[in-house]
Amino acid sequence: MFVKTSISYEEFLERVEKYHKQFQDNWRLGQTYFSVLSSVRSDVAEAIRGTLYDPFHKDDVSEEIQKYVKSLWE
Repeated sequence: MFVKTSISYEEFLERVEKYHKQFQDNWRLGQTYFSVLSSVRSDVAEAIRGTLYDPFHKDDVSEEIQKYVKSLWE
């Protein structure tokens, strides 16, 4: 069972976008997504770490990954 958070998935995506704009020269989008996820929902980040749904080493975050993470969010 995952811990609820006060931040919505949509607010999480806004944070990802904000931080990616700041770090896009150094971080891949998947790296930013996973790092922000770790800071706001470490339980979800740990659930996907090292799986096919882990975007850390990817240049983008697929719709499939986003749908899966959102399903764990709720």
